Amino acid sequence: MTARAAAVPVIASIDSSIRDRAKAYREAFLGADPFKHIAIDTFFETAFAEELLASFPVFNPALAKNEIYGGVWGKAVNENIRTIAPAYQRLYELVASREFLDLISEITGIPDLLIDEKYYGGGTHENLHGQDLSAHVDFNYDEAQKLHRRLNLIVYLNKDWREEWGGALEIHSNPRRPQENRVKAYNPIFNRAVLFETNEYSWHGFPQIDLPPAERHRSRKSISIYLYTRERPQNEIAPMHGTFYVHRPLDGRFRPGYSLTEADVKHLSFEMDRRDKWIELYQKMELAKNGEIAEKAGYIREILSRVRAPLTGYVLQEGTSEGLYPEGWTASRARLMVKPLEPIKNLSIKGWRPDAADANATVEVRINGEPRSRTKVGHGVFEIPVGFDPVLTSAITLEISCNPVYRPVGDGRELGFVLMEVRAGH
Repeated sequence: MTARAAAVPVIASIDSSIRDRAKAYREAFLGADPFKHIAIDTFFETAFAEELLASFPVFNPALAKNEIYGGVWGKAVNENIRTIAPAYQRLYELVASREFLDLISEITGIPDLLIDEKYYGGGTHENLHGQDLSAHVDFNYDEAQKLHRRLNLIVYLNKDWREEWGGALEIHSNPRRPQENRVKAYNPIFNRAVLFETNEYSWHGFPQIDLPPAERHRSRKSISIYLYTRERPQNEIAPMHGTFYVHRPLDGRFRPGYSLTEADVKHLSFEMDRRDKWIELYQKMELAKNGEIAEKAGYIREILSRVRAPLTGYVLQEGTSEGLYPEGWTASRARLMVKPLEPIKNLSIKGWRPDAADANATVEVRINGEPRSRTKVGHGVFEIPVGFDPVLTSAITLEISCNPVYRPVGDGRELGFVLMEVRAGH
């Protein structure tokens, strides 16, 4: 830790007016449209912001690999902020401090905020001339740490940045519906912070950076900080997903009667190629995910096929079973092979159904595909006898089905009943 950091509380690196105006910021944040967000100018204490800009890392091609095209692209991301410079070590300590996290909680109303110590996807972001960022919704869950992503805090470090140069942060209501989409734009000027909630409709991005030739020594610089919580309101939880992108629609010049220029054709070819590559990426992701699901499903089927029924008497279960769960439940249909060690005069199927299940269910028993019993069962314990004349001396296939099924709350399975015993009489 530097001598300066030891002498001054880290929270002092935030402009003091933010703490004084936290209540007003909260009202603005909660009432923002199209989703909760706020822009705060002069976010860091000015001298600290100057330090961060002065020690901003030089564009590193090794950190600018494009996820679609490969090779070096016009965006570099440095997640290892503690190693950049002393000012960034202090920034890390600030963001990790309880005082800072509590201040952000006060502004947003989201309690118990946490940082991602690895800054996955965050840190310093630098975008060069020609770079853009399609409207997107960020990934929603850090599976490794079991954390819900809740907030993005982006602080810009661009002095004298003009709106006509592009690169403004755009907040969208719904980029999938261009005719209805509402957009708010924030020019990425020096020491401006934009804080917004991360959810399933927090669409954001920025248009292409278009710097004049004399200004192309510049780049769009920002620091991205992502905040998390261990819990999230139940009505906000969605299945875990990655980042979803929506490409920018054609601009207004493409209309009936317009004659394409060579530059237009080049632009359209690039956009079509980019969209095609994203489609290809999603197809690969779907194949990989479906392969993983199939592999896990096969493993589960294999495990379930080894489940043994609760047989009593001089009988054995042969081969694999279907529709039997390790905790005793049957699926809507269960099947197993029973081999007698002594001649079987009868079988008795004993089961149990909970009070929450349908009181007028029917359990059907089939032997070698032939219906042998159809019995109405209610709640609690029931027993179904099946007799044999002549007695059984060879293996049989026993099938048991139950209708209607029972769907417990919080359990996606369709269940029949708890199979307590299959008793053989000799």
